[in-house]
Amino acid sequence: MTEEEELTRIDRYELRNGWTMRRAGLKGLRIQAEIVDGAAPALILTGSRRGRLEIPLADIDYIRASVDQGKFRWADSYRCLIWRAGEPKLVLAPTSFGKIIYGELILELARAMKRVGRFDRVERGLQRWETIFYSIFMVLAAAFIAYAAWDTLQMTRGPMEGMDFIFLGVTGGFSLFLVVASVRIWGDIGPPRPVRSLKDLREVLP
Repeated sequence: MTEEEELTRIDRYELRNGWTMRRAGLKGLRIQAEIVDGAAPALILTGSRRGRLEIPLADIDYIRASVDQGKFRWADSYRCLIWRAGEPKLVLAPTSFGKIIYGELILELARAMKRVGRFDRVERGLQRWETIFYSIFMVLAAAFIAYAAWDTLQMTRGPMEGMDFIFLGVTGGFSLFLVVASVRIWGDIGPPRPVRSLKDLREVLP
């Protein structure tokens, strides 16, 4: 860890509680997360009302950080899934105004996994069913927009005018954008894969 990272390190991180955490016994609107080193490095989660969960890093099969990209950057939805053998998965998610804190936690968790020799268990990407769903949705949306544009122009009487060409260009361009996005999501964005470095991981963090 560099000197700058040491100075900006946060000891405790606040996250939003969700149903996977409540099912694990953590109660309250917020969760406090802490990473402890020592003989048995662990991620400790504590509910704001009650409940405490200690997860040894050696027991973590995989962690996977992902982002659902919205139309605008502020609309992006971030989360990190944690899998453990024989246990339900957990979901770490930021509070409404705590995305930066969430990002720092995932980076610190990845560094801790690296220190215990399990950095190959740190992944990024959407779940496969999400990738398939988004891809199909984009293709269907592109087809619907293209058909609606074609059907609208069929009702136009007489030769096409300037506004018709503009309308055709806008709808056609948007349909093409959705098709390209449906293909691109199968590239480096969607399917899960091990991260190459902390810099690679930062691309799916706030």
